[in-house]
Amino acid sequence: MYESGNRPRRILAYREWRKCIRGFLLCLCLASADLAVAGLDQHRVENLDYGSALYEYFQGNELNAITRLMVAAERPRSTNQANEANLLLADLYYGYGLYEESRQMFARLLTAEVSDSIQDRIWFNLARLRFEQGYRDNARELLSRISNRLPGSIESERKYLLTNLYLDSADYDKAADISNQIDSDSIWKKYARYNLGAAMIEDDRYQQGKYILNAIGQSTSLAAEQVALRDQANLSLGLRHLRMDLPDQALKTLTRVRLQGPLSNDALLASGWAWYHQEKFKQALIPWRILLRKNAVDAATQEAILAIPTNYAKAGQDSLAIKHYEIAARQFESQLRILDNAVDSINNDGLIAALREHAILFDRSSLQRLPPSSDVTPQLHLLLASKGFQREIKRFQELLNIRTSLRYWGSSFPALELMLAERRQRFEQKLPLLEQTTSFDRLNLLRDKRNQFSERVAEIDLAQDFQALVTPEEADHLARLQRIQRSINNVSASRNTTYQQNTHRLLSGILNYDLETDFPVRFWAAKKQSILLDRTLVEADQRVESLRQISRRTALDFEAFQARIDGQTDRIHNLRTQVSRLLSRQETRINQMAIASIRQQQRHIVQLRLNARFELARLYDKLATPQ
Repeated sequence: MYESGNRPRRILAYREWRKCIRGFLLCLCLASADLAVAGLDQHRVENLDYGSALYEYFQGNELNAITRLMVAAERPRSTNQANEANLLLADLYYGYGLYEESRQMFARLLTAEVSDSIQDRIWFNLARLRFEQGYRDNARELLSRISNRLPGSIESERKYLLTNLYLDSADYDKAADISNQIDSDSIWKKYARYNLGAAMIEDDRYQQGKYILNAIGQSTSLAAEQVALRDQANLSLGLRHLRMDLPDQALKTLTRVRLQGPLSNDALLASGWAWYHQEKFKQALIPWRILLRKNAVDAATQEAILAIPTNYAKAGQDSLAIKHYEIAARQFESQLRILDNAVDSINNDGLIAALREHAILFDRSSLQRLPPSSDVTPQLHLLLASKGFQREIKRFQELLNIRTSLRYWGSSFPALELMLAERRQRFEQKLPLLEQTTSFDRLNLLRDKRNQFSERVAEIDLAQDFQALVTPEEADHLARLQRIQRSINNVSASRNTTYQQNTHRLLSGILNYDLETDFPVRFWAAKKQSILLDRTLVEADQRVESLRQISRRTALDFEAFQARIDGQTDRIHNLRTQVSRLLSRQETRINQMAIASIRQQQRHIVQLRLNARFELARLYDKLATPQ
């Protein structure tokens, strides 16, 4: 049977064990949430696809980053940084919980020719993967293969993993030594020191663990992660002090936990028990009543409901204890009905509707800004504290994004078909002109003219006919001189034309001298034109053939594009069907996880209700028994 006097110890022992485990897993969750791609913003990007994927990753769009990397793998582009891209893809697979796919990709990278730095990062990722899967010995062996210092915070995370591995084997000295080697500015050092302290206070090194947790619990840092870790350290140490029956020290550490933090409910419940152990029953009621005013639905609040009458009973105020036990029993009944309604609401898609209404699928902080509007909304706070539930919600959200993308792509195909039809029509309209342009008849005509030109150049060269290369102006001068000669001949019988003949002979000699002197230059220019004409004809032949190939390829491309559009339309339709089926399965999985969580709460409340009724019966028996 349950004994009232032992109840605080039993509850605290259970809650402390649960908190230690949860605190340890909290660090692991935070550790695994950040992919081991530190230093990616510090090296040169040489591949466009890899750079685009990195951009999406740093924007928080992991699914888009995976998509870009997978599309890039299908394109025959530059292979620069292909190993880095595959390493990033394997990291992203790991972040999605695709451990087998991630492991296979890491294994393929090891068989390729990779640099030492990439190989070390592969060993680290494989070790982290095996650690996540529970193969601790294998993880330690993989970490031992790393020969160089890893870049950035990856080195700190490596030492953090080593610290946890040594803690698993209770080798506290080595764990402490490794944790001290972590960069003091790294959050991994804080996680490692917390895990070390939490493990030590549960073993035979309480004083050392207390020193470590006190150091973390008195930190003045305002960074969000370190503030959360500070609360966790103070709560873990406070609960340990309670189990050691050191309530004054427990209060000292529990008061350092923030009232507005996620651990405030647990700290308030524990603070009340610390006062209770000191038999300061009025003070014990203060944190428990604060906890009840917060109107939370978590286990700490439910236990506070039962702790208040337990406190009155211990103080000898049996009437008040009976009254509050009755209130507690009614509250537990009411909470069980609320939880039953929540289960009914979940079965009727109330949870998914609440997630959509509060935009939790896209912005979890919106839950803090919007009032509850369904039976299941109060449970979202507890559900979202679960890493597994958050992962399932993220998968559901990304399936919704995929469905939206498929819908967009499906609606794009009519526009693509219209564009293709218009381009095909324009091509067919210009095809006659293109066929005329690519006709060899015009080229043959030009080639005949070129042959005639070459023959004429050869004749001029053979005859050294300098007058054949005269300019139009020079030809005009020659014609005028010939007319003048005929005129002189006509009048020479009746007049003395000696002066005119001497002048004509002088002008003709000067012109012929100039023509003969310039002949080599003019002939070379004509020869050069003949050479350039030959080259131009060769280029024209090549371009005509290229145009013909383009014409044939374009016609084939139109058919290929049409076939791809037709095929992709069917494929998109099939993918949308698959995504709809996966969405339905994911909704079912989310609902099942939520119902399982609620059932667990119900079992806890049923036990508390049973305790309340038992205490009521005991007090009634006590009052009915003559003293």
